[in-house]
Amino acid sequence: MIQIKYFPGNTLLHRLDPRTKFLLLIFFIFIEVAFLDVRILLIPFLASILLYLSAKIPFREVKSTWKYILTIVVLIASVNMFFTLLGANVSQPHVLAKFWIFTATEEGVFLAVAAIMRLLCLAIVSLSVIMTTDPAVYAPGLAKLGIPYKGAYVVELALRYLPTYVSELETTMNAQMARGYKAKTRGGLFSRILNTIPLLLPVTINATLSIYDVADAMELRAFGAKKERAWYRAVQLKPVDYIALGLIGCSLAFAIYLRTQFTTYWIPT
Repeated sequence: MIQIKYFPGNTLLHRLDPRTKFLLLIFFIFIEVAFLDVRILLIPFLASILLYLSAKIPFREVKSTWKYILTIVVLIASVNMFFTLLGANVSQPHVLAKFWIFTATEEGVFLAVAAIMRLLCLAIVSLSVIMTTDPAVYAPGLAKLGIPYKGAYVVELALRYLPTYVSELETTMNAQMARGYKAKTRGGLFSRILNTIPLLLPVTINATLSIYDVADAMELRAFGAKKERAWYRAVQLKPVDYIALGLIGCSLAFAIYLRTQFTTYWIPT
């Protein structure tokens, strides 16, 4: 079952302020959107792997999560490889194989590799941030960035509710299996995904009803009656955060310079 939750720890990534992690995530998003060259994308891709390994997230707990992510990423990249060159200016593509309406080209392979690196990098960094950040500091951290506390609470509740939704799905699956429903078959990952689809409807309905319960509870407590509010959990930048922010700023400046030098896809000739 997919596991996207907070794993307590004492690593460098755990000790960073949530604002620093948000800015780090935005920086990686900028890099992945701004660059098309697979050689440049290799740098943040390797950096994201090192970042994830430094967080020391237990692999057994997230193994199934990575199976789903890798399946989706490979599927998207395969579609890119067979159907489009993603805007690359290639007058005579080098065809590797043809099957029916599908054509695999050398250029498409490199573009698919770039797509895999881009999507995996964002997934690795996003999971690293989510799994090393206490959900209770999302709202205070976002509020310190100048975001209205209503919007900060929306983000916090969304990130808090994702593990709850997954847990509810697992509970529903176990209950159905006790009644004879075979959710886990030997057909592989795709068979498990297909067998999980019928369970999504009742879980989604329960999730929607619980969201209304949370909204009613917050309204009864006069949430949003004042323009400002105090926070039970305080966040404060530490020296390690200032060092990290300095590195992010220098990396951003260097990335902007590289963007002026590498403006298109790299396809070997």
